[in-house]
Amino acid sequence: MTPHVPRMNRRVFTVFLIVGIPILAIGLLIVLTLARARLSDSYGRHLGEVAQQAATAVDGHLNRAQIYAFTLARTPTLRQAVADANRLSLDMTEVSQIDEVWRSNAPLPAAAAAVLRTPAARFLTDVATQDSIYAELLLTDRHGRLTAASNRVSDYFQADEDWWKAAFDGGVRGRIVVSDVRWDASAHRYAIEISVPVAEPDSDNLGGILKVVTDSREMLSLIMGLRLGGTGQAMLLRDDGTIVFSHMLAPDTRFYAAERVGQHTAVLREGSPEQTGSFRATTASGETFVVGLAPSLLAATHPHLLWTVAVMQSEAELLAPVRALGWYLLAVFGLSALAVLILALWFSLRIARSPVDADMHLVHHPPVMHIGSTDEPILEDETT
Repeated sequence: MTPHVPRMNRRVFTVFLIVGIPILAIGLLIVLTLARARLSDSYGRHLGEVAQQAATAVDGHLNRAQIYAFTLARTPTLRQAVADANRLSLDMTEVSQIDEVWRSNAPLPAAAAAVLRTPAARFLTDVATQDSIYAELLLTDRHGRLTAASNRVSDYFQADEDWWKAAFDGGVRGRIVVSDVRWDASAHRYAIEISVPVAEPDSDNLGGILKVVTDSREMLSLIMGLRLGGTGQAMLLRDDGTIVFSHMLAPDTRFYAAERVGQHTAVLREGSPEQTGSFRATTASGETFVVGLAPSLLAATHPHLLWTVAVMQSEAELLAPVRALGWYLLAVFGLSALAVLILALWFSLRIARSPVDADMHLVHHPPVMHIGSTDEPILEDETT
């Protein structure tokens, strides 16, 4: 018996390989690409929502600080103090002399030192002592002369200061002014200044200005407390991309993606107040971060406070699950490719196999009948 040697149909085998394996590879690439994009977008929205929560907390903190400052300004002790100070004649020569001594940190004359011992001054000192959020409080009359203070501040005459001019606002009723985060030389810390008009007793007429210097650490701790994973961080930015606060970067430095921040915040401020945004940006070191943004609503009442909370996290850390999924899919691809090879080999062998056996002697032949004969059929001898 002649042994059978299986033959392979190379054309079928090649077709299986060309059609099967590339389709698997393309499908794998499409799945990973879509998963990466969807996960990046999903995390971007998540970071934007986290930024929105932080922005809401910052707005709420600053709004409460304004309410507290306004409540202090309505205190009868302070209203009476500005009314008494406004009855004194204004002598700018005397004011300049006192201010010069005050700035030099020299011992104050009795008349000037009395400002720090009035009932209003003791009240402000008690407030600053009882609540550490108040770094400094000072009160002026409507001319800008210091009327009371919680401690000896940097100067006596305040009417030449920008905050005082903004709060005075023409001298009718004044307005509340909130500063950006800044270094306060008197309080020796980064702080936010809230300036509030003080009305005279039994009147709404402007009597003076109360400035409350609040320690910004409590507000900024809302930002500093946001730590996502090993690379996540949050920061408070201005719309021009400069940093208000970050636990890693110095204030007033520019964010590495400042232009992107400006572009996105401009769009966000034109849309819904609750709208958030996100984008991907690469640092100078080549690391890509996903950044979620949410603008503060303080700009509605204080146009100069164009603040935006940014929450960022390394894309490599965010997409770590996709990399793990990629290894799983690669294993599936290997098993699928092996299955394709086996099927291709099997089908090629099946198609290449001959439908008729070549060993004819093994075939049984039926009896032969001679056509046209009336005799019985002649059976051939099986041995011939």
